[in-house]
Parts: sequence; structure tokens; C-alpha cells
Amino acid sequence: MIKYARYVPVLIVLLVIQATLIPFMSLVGVTPDVLLIFVIVITLREGQITGTIAGFIIGLVSDIVVGDFLGLGALTKTIAGFTAGYFYNEPNPLQPLSTYMFFIVMAIAGFVHNIVHYGFLLQGLPVSVFEIIFKFMIGATVYTIFVSLVPYFYFNSRSKITRQ
Repeated sequence: MIKYARYVPVLIVLLVIQATLIPFMSLVGVTPDVLLIFVIVITLREGQITGTIAGFIIGLVSDIVVGDFLGLGALTKTIAGFTAGYFYNEPNPLQPLSTYMFFIVMAIAGFVHNIVHYGFLLQGLPVSVFEIIFKFMIGATVYTIFVSLVPYFYFNSRSKITRQ
């Protein structure tokens, strides 16, 4: 339990960033999801079960703090954590975070997250299927992958230090 307490301050900082700064980074109504990146990082470091639980907790907290559809973030981030857990490398948990594999995991888990998220969120709204798929599902995934360059370079530099 104490092992996971180190994630709490990071979660608080990321919640503040998601609620205050990320809306200013909107491109044609699409924003990156830094909390999704955090769920995937936790999953790749700690494993599928921990990542799934972390996804639920982070999603629920984000729903309460910044969300407008209570439970949707908890559901989607739980699914993303579960999906990313298939790429967990138990002997070396930092390895997927410091290679191109991180972006593949981000793409797969992010796209699954966005399918469920925008499938529920945009249901019944006058938005075309083309716009939902290309703008929201694929666009949000690509934008989140772009923002995930920050933790990638961080873990890449850390893995080089530990290898020396």
C-alpha cells in the first residue's frame, strides 16, 4: 500500500493540469488525456491488476473533479488499464516505458479507451460517424500519444542511467 502512495502526489498534479491547462491545448475540440497516460504508465510499471484498479480509481477521481459524466472516466480508464496490462514486462517493468513499445501500448489502449469514451459521450448528439471516428477516436488518440513523449523521454533517460 505504501508503495503506491508515491502515485498520489503525481495524480493530484495531473488532475490540476487536466482541469486547468489541458483545455487550453484543445485542437478542434480534441484534447489529450494526461490521466490516461498516467494509467498506462502505472500499468506498465506495476502490472495488469494494479493498472486496472488504478484506472478505476483515477477515472473515478477525475469524474468527480473534472468530469461531466460520472462513471464514464472510471469505466474507460479501467478498460485502458486492463488493455495496457497485456504488455506488462514483469522481469523489467521499465523496459516497455523506454522503447517504441510504449507508443504501441498508448495507441492500442488509448484507442480502446476513446472508442468506449466517445461512444457513450457522443451518443445521440448530431455528430457524424466519420467525425466521431476520425476526429474524436483517432484524433484524441494521436494527440495523447504526442503528449506522451514527455514520460517516454523521462523513462528513456532513466533506463539509460540504470544500464550504465
